[in-house]
Amino acid sequence: MNNLSKEILKSVLTLPTMSFHETAVSTFVKWYSLGLNLEVKEDRAGNLLVKYSGGGKNNVTFAAHMDHPGFEIISSKGNKGIAALWGKVDPKTFSGSKVIVYSEGGPLKAKIGEKTLSKKHLGRFCFECVAKGKISKGDFGHYDLPAVQFQEDLIKTRAADNLVSVAAILELMTHIVNKKEKVNVSGLFTRGEEAGFLGAFAAMESNFIPKKDPLIVLECSSAKGGCVEIGQGPAIRVGDLHSTFDPNIEVWLSNVASDLKSKEKHFVYQRALLQGGRCEACVYFAEGYITGGIAMPLGNYHNHGERGYAPEYVSIRDYQNLITFMHAIAKSPMPKNPIQSKTAPIWKHYKELKKKLLTTSN
Repeated sequence: MNNLSKEILKSVLTLPTMSFHETAVSTFVKWYSLGLNLEVKEDRAGNLLVKYSGGGKNNVTFAAHMDHPGFEIISSKGNKGIAALWGKVDPKTFSGSKVIVYSEGGPLKAKIGEKTLSKKHLGRFCFECVAKGKISKGDFGHYDLPAVQFQEDLIKTRAADNLVSVAAILELMTHIVNKKEKVNVSGLFTRGEEAGFLGAFAAMESNFIPKKDPLIVLECSSAKGGCVEIGQGPAIRVGDLHSTFDPNIEVWLSNVASDLKSKEKHFVYQRALLQGGRCEACVYFAEGYITGGIAMPLGNYHNHGERGYAPEYVSIRDYQNLITFMHAIAKSPMPKNPIQSKTAPIWKHYKELKKKLLTTSN
C-alpha cells in the first residue's frame, strides 16, 4: 500500500463517528476537499457534495455514508447514564461491552450493562452505562476497539463500514486533481445511514443530488452474507437485501471492469447481489436515480466477531483495486443503453439464422 492510501485511511479511520454524530468526519472531508480546491456544498441535513469539474463528457457521482453503528447517551447523572443503541447491532453482543464515550471533557472509557432495559428510546434498545468520568446527555460512543491496524493484507478497524469508502472517494479526488483529469466527478457524503438512510432521504428531498448523472453507492458489505471473498476484489453490486439496482449501470460497470482486467494483470473484481444487508442505493433507485453499487467485502460486519465484538476488516488488495476501478469509471463515460450493446451480438446471430428458423417453422 502506498503512503497516500495509508495516510488518508489513517486520517479518516481514526475519527469517531455514529449516526447523528458525524461532525469529525464531515469536518475532515470539508477540510481535505477544500485543500484540493474542490467545490464543497452542504445541505441543511449536513450531507456534503464535493465536486471536481475537469471537463470532458463523463459525469459520475460516488456516494458514501459517514456514520457507523454506535450509542448515544439519552440521560445521565454523574458518571452514569442510559445509552441508546443505534444501527443494526445484536444487543447480545453489545451487552457488557467495554466502550469509549466522547464527552465534553474528552474520550472516556466506560462499561455497558449486562441487561437491556425494559423501556426503549425511539425504538432502540437501551442499556446502563458507567464511565470513568462525567458523561452528559448527547454524548456518544462506540466499542473500545483499535481505530486502525494494517496487518499483512488486512485493514482492521472499528468502522470500516463506511469510513473506508469515505477515504476511497477522497483518494480518488486526490489522484484526478493531481493529474488534472478531464472528467467531472462528485463525491456525496451522507449522514444517518445506519439509522435508516436518513441523510439519503434528506438529500433527495432537497434535490441535492443531480438526477441525470450515474450515482454509484460505495459500501463495505458483509462478505459472508453476500457470498463473496475478501481479497478477491471489490464487488459490483447487483442489488441488496431490499432490491436489485439499475441494470444499465451494472452492465456499464461490468464492461469497465472487464476491460480493466484485460489491461491490468493484478486487477480483480467480483459481481454479486450482496443480500447481507441494505444500502442507500435501494432508496435512490426507488426514487428514479440512475443507481448502481460497488462494495468492499467486509469481515466482522458491524463489529460482530466470532466471539463477541471485534474490529471490522477489509483487504488492502481490494481497497487498491477499488481505487483503480473508480479511476477507470471516472474516465469511462456511461454509454446509452449498455444492455442493448450486450445483446447486439445475439441479434446478429439471430439474423444469420433467421432464414433457417422461418423455413423450418410448422
